[in-house]
Amino acid sequence: MKALSRSPAMFTVCMLGVRPRLYAEQRYAEYRDAERRAKEDARLTLCAHDVYLGLRLVATVSAPNFAGKVAVDMTDFGSRYA
Repeated sequence: MKALSRSPAMFTVCMLGVRPRLYAEQRYAEYRDAERRAKEDARLTLCAHDVYLGLRLVATVSAPNFAGKVAVDMTDFGSRYA
């Protein structure tokens, strides 16, 4: 009964080490939008961010290095969305 009342899983962006909330303010239907937001947030905060699909980790976006490059590490689960 509870599974039917839930909204479809969407991508959320969280700071590294923070679990996603089920009803986060910013949720994305497509992975590309969530990855873009995670890269922007990583550049602004100089901290790594995670991309989740529902409660499952999809990717980790690292903090930028001195050259300004931001790396994206996909999980096995997340590799099907890239």
